[in-house]
Amino acid sequence: MSKIFEYTNDISLNRTARIRRSISNSGFARQERGSPTFYSMEVNLPLLTKTKYDEVESELLSLIDGIDFKTTSLPSNINLTFGNGNITAQSGLTIEVVNANTSGVNVRLANVASSSFVKAGDFIQFSSSTKVYQIKEDATATAGNLLTFKLMTGAINPIVSPNTFTYGNGVQFKLLLNGRPNVTVVPGPGSNYYAYESFEFQEVL
Repeated sequence: MSKIFEYTNDISLNRTARIRRSISNSGFARQERGSPTFYSMEVNLPLLTKTKYDEVESELLSLIDGIDFKTTSLPSNINLTFGNGNITAQSGLTIEVVNANTSGVNVRLANVASSSFVKAGDFIQFSSSTKVYQIKEDATATAGNLLTFKLMTGAINPIVSPNTFTYGNGVQFKLLLNGRPNVTVVPGPGSNYYAYESFEFQEVL
């Protein structure tokens, strides 16, 4: 895992999408999604020791201070829940998309366990793309071992078998750092500590 994310004590996760809106003279409103939903993150670190500061600095060098990408999972010690359901990418499972539109995509998993379910807000990622999605509504398996759920945004790449998926804490975000944050040296008893301003990341493909 990224040292920046390993050492964080606070992450703000936001969803952004371009929305086109118009209101007619008679008061009727129309809106449509102009782009898929992407995630942005504000990552804050506590005061760092010299050893941890050196590790973060090494990572920033590897990212060329934000020119290169970073692919990472998010730590489990922050107040974010990634998966409240119980689906797994088991052998024999197939994936298909049904009723795709600009507001979202219905994904159907076949040959799941009969007790399978997902919850609104759960994170999922398919092997056809680095894009991370969230599930829009609760869903449970139906007769025939089928589980159909809706994604909060349209699919970036086709989601068809032999795709596999990663669910919950296992998803990996591909991120771009929006510039190097400033860092302040804080004198302490016996050694210095290092305070970074917020790291701002944007999900990219």
